[in-house]
Amino acid sequence: MKKIFCLAMLFCSASIFSQKDYSIKSIPKELTESSNSVLIDELVEIDVTDIGKMKEKAHRVIAVFNKLGDEDTNLYEYYNENSRVKDIEVRIFNAAGKEIEHFKKKDFMDVSRTGNNMYMDSRALYLRYTPTTYPYIVVYDSETETGDSAFISPWYPLSGYAESTQKSVLKIKFDPLNKPKYKPKNLEGWDIKISETPEEITFSASNLTTIRYEEHSPSPSDIFPNVTIALDNFRLKGTSGSGKDWKQFGSWMDKSLLSDVRDLPEGTLARVKSLVANETTNEGKARKIYQFLQDKVRYVSIQIGIGGWKPMLASDVDKLSYGDCKALTNYTKAMLEAVGVPSYYTILYGDRSKRNIVADFSSLQGNHMILAIPDGEEITWLECTSQDTPYGFIGDFTDDRDVLIITPEGGKIAHTKVYETEDNSQENVSKVKVDKEGNVIANFKGVSKGLQYDDKYLLPKEKKEDLDEKYKSRWSYINGFSINDVNLNNDREEIAFTENLSLTIPNYANPVGNDYLFCANIFNQNQYIPPRIENRKQNLFIGTGFMDVDTVEIEIPENFSIDGLPEETVLETKFGKYEMSFSKVSDNKLIYSRKILINKGEYPPSEYENYRDFLRSIARLDKTKILLKQNI
Repeated sequence: MKKIFCLAMLFCSASIFSQKDYSIKSIPKELTESSNSVLIDELVEIDVTDIGKMKEKAHRVIAVFNKLGDEDTNLYEYYNENSRVKDIEVRIFNAAGKEIEHFKKKDFMDVSRTGNNMYMDSRALYLRYTPTTYPYIVVYDSETETGDSAFISPWYPLSGYAESTQKSVLKIKFDPLNKPKYKPKNLEGWDIKISETPEEITFSASNLTTIRYEEHSPSPSDIFPNVTIALDNFRLKGTSGSGKDWKQFGSWMDKSLLSDVRDLPEGTLARVKSLVANETTNEGKARKIYQFLQDKVRYVSIQIGIGGWKPMLASDVDKLSYGDCKALTNYTKAMLEAVGVPSYYTILYGDRSKRNIVADFSSLQGNHMILAIPDGEEITWLECTSQDTPYGFIGDFTDDRDVLIITPEGGKIAHTKVYETEDNSQENVSKVKVDKEGNVIANFKGVSKGLQYDDKYLLPKEKKEDLDEKYKSRWSYINGFSINDVNLNNDREEIAFTENLSLTIPNYANPVGNDYLFCANIFNQNQYIPPRIENRKQNLFIGTGFMDVDTVEIEIPENFSIDGLPEETVLETKFGKYEMSFSKVSDNKLIYSRKILINKGEYPPSEYENYRDFLRSIARLDKTKILLKQNI
């Protein structure tokens, strides 16, 4: 009887489903403007009343207008040994609302999520649909179940640029004794509502117009409306977890995930103790251990274990000489612990687009792990996945963001190293000789520090032909130069990278009759001018500041003279400062000096055009030419 009832309900649902109007003409016009896709209707229902069996049903209707919108359909579900996809189905409709394709679970590809990972105990059911015409409409339905309730996907009613939403609803059903906490962000100005009953929370959004991508904007998580959701009490691969605050969360993580993985073989313990035998400071010991780590292991991505969060045993890393960020960080911590140096396992979002751990919302966050070594109020940060990064240096993948450190007292929020504008320096000194045919022989020396060091310190690992291409790309505005010699020096102690190059640049000076026009800024011309954006909406965001100082000594050929020099120029704005000057040393020698300083910061949208003007002026001034006049 139950089977008959279920079938009846199924046929009833199919009948209702088929009667809905999915035509493009039903979408309000304001939602289609500048959109690659429109989320017509979305209902996601999550049931966490039983934290050992989280259930989710998803129904989405998406209109796709062009090839760029194809990726917005997200026709996949992930699963692993602790979860399953109970059902998944896709229907395709044409612009008039007529069904043209129907895909069931058996039509989906079942693929590993390995990707760039060496191993990952997760798979995906995935449908690759190739449309024959645009626009089209996708109706997606899925039902999943998992034993993990540690992760509840955040709600993004607008999930990307050039997408709009007609209707999106998320419902979460819960046990009143374990009510989910949630943190809304960027909801102001949108038609978004949140309602609650004793057993259910509903988030609903209507008629959200598209957000246009604009260069130099803040991180998408700081722009798009979203709600982060988590349980104080949860399950993760059969392990009970709790985290009403960061202190409790850190204690749970240390006890359940980290306390039993720091074993090391006796031989390794003896070796690391021998390594630091003559060191009297924690820093001295940590430097020796870090070098030992870099000489011994290599990084591979392995996403197995408790949700990809529990590291593999330190003894296994020692034996295999590889591991992922969790494993290598844990291995380093175990060795430091063996020689009496305290350190903290640290969780963060690793990305060049800076993203913070949400400081007032304890939950499983982050995608990367590093190690923190305390020294009073100061912390030295170690990137344990790199065989090349100097001790205590972190680049723009992990700098300047809130992170979670796991201390003996529990979890605490800390902030990684901030590289200030003057720290990110590049100082270039060049000696240039111009011959009577306008050819140039140049010797270039550049010293980079801070995040500019981060851009260059791996150059010695490049093949000769690849290195040559990188320099030709860097100085692409110089036609036809050849590199005669390259000498690169990576000073890991001072964290400074030095480039010494000798170059020949034929026909660099532009002939004007018997004279030449000569651009003195050979090696650091700013070519970038941000695009024009009318009616900009987003704040202007400059994530990293830097400072460049250039000095070029120019020797001109005999029988030529310098026909006047440009006046000193200084441009000073809230975004930074630019200085340029020429000075005559002798009849056939002059010095060109340039200094540019760009400040990081966030400014109102109205300042974007002023920033463009500043960079446009720099680009123009960087091309300043002087006249080398032939004496007749």
